Amino acid sequence: MAEIRINKVEAARRQIDVAIRLLFSNDDPVAIHTLSAAGFRILRDIVHKNKKGRIQQHFKDIIKPGMEKELWKVVNKAANFFKHADSDADEILEGVQIEKANDAMILLACFCYRDLGYQFTPEMGAFMTWSAALDPKLLENSPLKDLVKTQELNSLRSLSRKNQLEVGKNLLSQVRQDA
Repeated sequence: MAEIRINKVEAARRQIDVAIRLLFSNDDPVAIHTLSAAGFRILRDIVHKNKKGRIQQHFKDIIKPGMEKELWKVVNKAANFFKHADSDADEILEGVQIEKANDAMILLACFCYRDLGYQFTPEMGAFMTWSAALDPKLLENSPLKDLVKTQELNSLRSLSRKNQLEVGKNLLSQVRQDA
C-alpha cells in the first residue's frame, strides 16, 4: 500500500490544480467546489497564521469590522453544505450560482498561493489568464494582463460558458506543453 508524505501547501496546490482541470473539462461543479474550497481554506489559514499576503489585507479593507464571520459564512455556504450533514441531513442547497462561486473560490485560492510566495502552477497560470480574459479589470496591475492578447482570449466573453471552458482547457494544454 502506498504511503504519502505531504505538507499543507502541497495538499492545497493539488486540490486547486485538480479543481481547475475539472473546471476546464466542464466536470461536476460540486466536486470542483469541494476541492477548490478545501484548498482555499488551507491556504487562507496559512496566510492568516503568517499574517502576510495582499489578499488578507484586501479582505480587512473591504469587510466592515465585526462582519467577518458573516462574510465567511456566505463564502463557505456551499462548501459547508457539501461536506457536513450532522445538523442538516435533510436540507437542500438553493440559491448558489455554483459556476460563479467556483470561479471565485479558485481565484481566491490562487491569490493566497501567490501571497505565500509560490509561483503559479501551469493550471493556476492558465486559470488566471482565462479569468483575466473574462474580466480584464480583474488583473489590471498584473503581469498576466499581457498574456491576454490572442484573438481567442479577447473574444472569450462573447462565448457560451461551455465554449469558454473549452478555451480554458486548450489554454491549459498549451501552458502545460510550454512548461
